[in-house]
Parts: sequence; structure tokens; C-alpha cells
Amino acid sequence: MTIRECSITAGFLECPERPLFHLLLRPTNQPALGSVLYLHPFAEEMHKSRRNVAAMARLLATSGFNVMLPDLSGCGDGPGEFRDADWETWRADAAVALAALRAIDSVPVTLWGLRLGALLACELSQSENDLQRLLLWQPVLNGEQQIDQFLRLRSAAAAVDSSAGFDRKTLWGELRAGRSLEIAGYELSSALALQMSRLRLHDLMPSCAVRWLEVSPTAQFTLPSVNVQAHWRDQGVEVAQTAVTGEPFWRNHDAPINTDLQRTSVELLT
Repeated sequence: MTIRECSITAGFLECPERPLFHLLLRPTNQPALGSVLYLHPFAEEMHKSRRNVAAMARLLATSGFNVMLPDLSGCGDGPGEFRDADWETWRADAAVALAALRAIDSVPVTLWGLRLGALLACELSQSENDLQRLLLWQPVLNGEQQIDQFLRLRSAAAAVDSSAGFDRKTLWGELRAGRSLEIAGYELSSALALQMSRLRLHDLMPSCAVRWLEVSPTAQFTLPSVNVQAHWRDQGVEVAQTAVTGEPFWRNHDAPINTDLQRTSVELLT
């Protein structure tokens, strides 16, 4: 399938014991300038962000980049069930996709991570010494906070009046006891929750340059984000950051396409 100046194909990557579904976009009017591997957000954020991600992928491809968008195990059209997914499986999936993308063209590679995908991109970069850069969109800074946010969906669904609250202690107690939780149509396993709870972006030092972009109504960074950026710079990581105005599209299916975010991202990559 060809749209404007890029082609779009769907296929499966041969991952050990599980074929990994992916989309591949490639420029059709010029040799590739580089390749970009996209790593998606957690659970429902993945689906709510699809419109903005698809638009960005097409823009990157028409700007001269190969773009691969895999669905990790248990997510979207990825193999298996969400309840069986864990962090190590996702990391292995990302490594397989990266190897497949590198095999397409001998061009510089960027890892593009959105939300939890930014954490995965940073961790993957630590074992890769030839990446050109990371493109991080609205990175999750703390895996435990991501799980807390997800657990609130269960509380909201169970609430029968405005006095119902978020019983964090009880829910985490269930997970730490090895029990899974049904949340918004997803079965969150104890293993995945506990693995994610140990993730801190502060500690996942990238091995390459970083382009960090965030979206907010005021186009400003939060203090925790600024602190992580400063820590990375102190350790010798090149970090360029930009904040743009917009809605948190990863929380809303109907959020408009953020053209400022896309334009700025392409400028940072080219």
C-alpha cells in the first residue's frame, strides 16, 4: 500500500515462539535518511494514542525515514494475552524489532518511545552502542506511578458514589500477594506490575543523544522531568528538550493531531 510518498506494509517478525505483528512505513521518493523504531505506551494509552502516532509515522516516512511500529506481546495485535506479558518479554520483542529494522537499511537508527515506551527505549539503548538517538514523547518517569494510574481505572469503574476512593494499599497488596487484577478489560499480572514498579527513568541512563518532548496546556516541563534531564546531562548524555502546547492525546481517543509536536520532532531528527 502506498500513500503519497511512502509505502505501508504489515507483516510478522519471527520472534522466539511468537510471531510479532508490525507495520513498516518506508519513503518511496528518496533513499532512507534513517530508521525509527516506535515503542508504544501501556495498555489503553496505546490505543488512545494511535491517531497521533499514525500521523507522526506517516510524516516521518514522507520525510525520508523507515518507521517500524510493532505491537508487543499481549498488546494490540501482538501475540499472546496481556495477562501473560512481562517486562523481559517486551524488552526481547523490542530487540527483535530493532534487529529486523537494522537489516532493512544500513542507516542510523532512532528509538522513539511514547510514555512507558520511553522507559523501554532507554533500557534497550543501554545494551546498544550504535543508536543515533532516542526520541522520547511524554516519558513515564516512574513505573510504579504508571501502575497507580492504571489501578485508578478499577476504582473509578467500581465507584458507586463520589465518596468512593482509591484504595491503593489493598490493590497493591493483591499484586504483591501474587494475584492478578482485572482492570478496564485488561488482566494485570502480579509479575508485570512488580517488574514495572522497579523502573525509574532517572536510573535508565541512555547510551546516545536524547530528544525529549512533552505536551501540556502551558508548554512547560514538570520539575521531576527537569531533574531527570539534569541528572542525565551531569552523566554526559546530550539532552535537547522541547515542550509544546496541546492535550494529553494518550488519554483521549478524540484528541486532535498535535501538529506542533510532529513538526518539532521531525526538525529534531533531521
